[in-house]
Amino acid sequence: MDSLILEGVVRTLDRALSGRSLLRWDRLGEADYLLRFATAAGDNLRISLHTPFPALYRLPHRDTPETAPPDPFSGIAARELEGAALISVRRRGADRVVEMDWESASGDRRRLVAELLGKSANLLLLDSESRVIAYARRMASAFRRPEEGKPYQPPLPRPGLEGASLDPRRVESMLQRYDRSLPVEQAATGILQFLSPPLAEDFPHRPGALSDPAAELRRLLEVTDAGRLEPVIYAALPADELLSGAATHRAPVVLSPLPLEHPPAPPQARFGGCEEAVRVFSQIVQAQQAARERREKLGGVLNREKTRLARLAAKLDQERAETQRSEEHQRFGDLILACPSARVAGAVIEVPDLYGEAGRVVRIPADPALTPRENAERHYARARKLRRGAEKIRERLQAVASQASRLSAWEQRLSEARSLVDLEAVEKVLIGERLLSPAPRKPGVKEPPAPENDPGIRKYRTEDGFVILVGKTSRDNDHLTFRVAAPHDFWFHAAGHSGAHVVVRNPARLKELPKSVALSAARIAAHYSRAKGKGKVEVHFTLRKHVRKGKGYAPGLVSLRNHRTLEVEPGIPGGGQGE
Repeated sequence: MDSLILEGVVRTLDRALSGRSLLRWDRLGEADYLLRFATAAGDNLRISLHTPFPALYRLPHRDTPETAPPDPFSGIAARELEGAALISVRRRGADRVVEMDWESASGDRRRLVAELLGKSANLLLLDSESRVIAYARRMASAFRRPEEGKPYQPPLPRPGLEGASLDPRRVESMLQRYDRSLPVEQAATGILQFLSPPLAEDFPHRPGALSDPAAELRRLLEVTDAGRLEPVIYAALPADELLSGAATHRAPVVLSPLPLEHPPAPPQARFGGCEEAVRVFSQIVQAQQAARERREKLGGVLNREKTRLARLAAKLDQERAETQRSEEHQRFGDLILACPSARVAGAVIEVPDLYGEAGRVVRIPADPALTPRENAERHYARARKLRRGAEKIRERLQAVASQASRLSAWEQRLSEARSLVDLEAVEKVLIGERLLSPAPRKPGVKEPPAPENDPGIRKYRTEDGFVILVGKTSRDNDHLTFRVAAPHDFWFHAAGHSGAHVVVRNPARLKELPKSVALSAARIAAHYSRAKGKGKVEVHFTLRKHVRKGKGYAPGLVSLRNHRTLEVEPGIPGGGQGE
């Protein structure tokens, strides 16, 4: 946070809040706190430690966001400060450290220290002897790491900036202390880099800096001391656009305490006070951060799906190469049956090659436990299976290619997204495609059920009107069971085998399904499972409300609180097709 702008904010807060009592301490989120004061305007002081722009400013009562559950620091701060009066708000030197002194009704003194130092931002509560009572963030640095019960260690000043001040009368002494070997212009720029990076960048372009750098630096501090700062936000997009969600723009957004002579972008907003400028700039930075995090999350989802598709395509290509051996197994079967004298010797059957050179012998793999005819039938069965598999693999490869094409389109949409609204549209698509889980529901808010007309769900209808829904993939199974099905619907799954989740709609809330409907649903569950083709299959069924998703379970994996079992032949009743 710019030190000159922070000075303006601190003076405003000291005038508005000194002598006021703290009504409540709330937490807005990770390292983000709200202090509610007993004032006629309902002042709410926000202290945010978020990088890259930790800040403090008042929020209008109407703009107060929802609160979050308290963390340990919030609990201690509320206990120590609620009901206490704020005595003063002041700076510690010229550094970005703000001290707030408090006094309780019983006379106990406390100090709240906000270190607004970028990645090292922290909030600490001290007792009357400046010992640490609690702190908001643990620090990695051994020197800067606060310890409860130990004296507070303020940040060390940067070399050459010991005793730095905003007092314009001390400009000459600060320039001499900074680095006597440097020209005055460079020393003034170095001091400004500590106080206000935008003004330091602009300093060589200011007319006064060319003629008398020390006088120009003194003039900037006099403007600050007199409270005449004119904060400006520079950006490639209008401020209202940035605030409304156009936060993915890559161009920098700069907050300067004064108009710049050589700005990095067009001026988009001018402010009469530092606090309002900080509030707006902080909201822009938060919107940008939210957009970056959402973009990264969506990009990660698309990259994972791209990797999965590449692996699946490679595996299917291998399986397709294997299916080309169907003719070989067909020929093996033909050769065995064409040779009445064929015998199994060990794990092979040797027969003359009727399709090759005269006198050539073919060694055919065989199962010693089977007769030659049984081995021939086994090769025929293998050939049929490979031919069937070739068609399925071809269909799956087409599906993979189609999904890869759609994935490229989504990546293009993501790369072109310029606002949070655009990113939310991409996120909605990925949630609909089961590539991304929806945000968790807020406590007490019931999520509406998802529609059943979903491409990942097959639908059957029995003769007596019952609707049977079948998930196509493991992700579709989860969606069907936990987003589409109602608690009183009936749920079926093949016991001990991976397969489809099957749901029978039960709008009448029947305690029992008609036997014919239950058997139909069980047969469908067996048909769409790995148990298909193994004779009779056991199928578990229960009410949907008894199906649970355990923490860390893979897609499609669930547990049942109680269930019953049917034994059925796999199949689709009536030979029908899903809708």
